[in-house]
Amino acid sequence: MTNINVFTLAIVLSTIFGVGSPETALAQSSESNPTPAAVPSESDAKVDEKTDSEKANAAKNWKPLEGSWVVCQFGGDGEVEIKGNSAKIGYGDPLSGIRWEGDVLRENYEIALEARRTEGYDFFCGLTFPVGESKVSLIMGGWGGGILGISNVDDNDASQNATTQFRNFDNDTWYKVRARVTDKAIECWIDGKKLIDQSREGHVFDIRAEMEQCEPLGVAAFQCDSEIRNMRVRRLTAEDLASENQDESDKAASNADTAKKNTAKKNDVKQKESK
Repeated sequence: MTNINVFTLAIVLSTIFGVGSPETALAQSSESNPTPAAVPSESDAKVDEKTDSEKANAAKNWKPLEGSWVVCQFGGDGEVEIKGNSAKIGYGDPLSGIRWEGDVLRENYEIALEARRTEGYDFFCGLTFPVGESKVSLIMGGWGGGILGISNVDDNDASQNATTQFRNFDNDTWYKVRARVTDKAIECWIDGKKLIDQSREGHVFDIRAEMEQCEPLGVAAFQCDSEIRNMRVRRLTAEDLASENQDESDKAASNADTAKKNTAKKNDVKQKESK
């Protein structure tokens, strides 16, 4: 219907039903048939989601680790496929893995990735990363599948030091991994939960000899098939480090308060026993 016909209809309606001026009748006619709102398409939603993800990564200063990965040569390696910042690591006898040959951060940084074991029983993510001029390996699922820890701390590997934990890792399950290195500590999170908080002061760090192909930065798997994706790194900001120092301060205050309460309880018990 053309604009002229609509306006003519409005005049007729105003004459017959007394709805007022033609402009009023036209406005009421338009209100009764509002123009439907535009519905975002699925592609628009995906673009917005991707943009939000990119903004979040940019805010945290994450940079993908891609372009400088090479296949390790352990001897007895399985098939390894590298694509961007992802990799498929095939069953090795005993090890297969990848090594980063680009620039690396050594202090005040975080490295993150996602990993899963698709076949086998042993460690599917042996993440080797720098700690100052030294290095360590975060072992997930070692010693037959149940050990989580850092190798090595004071010459003791992940199965026999203060970081040793017993944890089951299911096959075909993606785990989010993040490791942080500051001048005070080595911290590791899995699926957002901090599981390792190893102080650096007074300790010596290194890797087992078998993992040397991965230094200073790399990922290896032991007698299993695994997949790694979304490998990335970021330098810690002044704000991150300030927050870290505040956490340490709060922890020290909490420990001091606990010690004070325990001492008070002991003194109270002694007084009661002396009466």
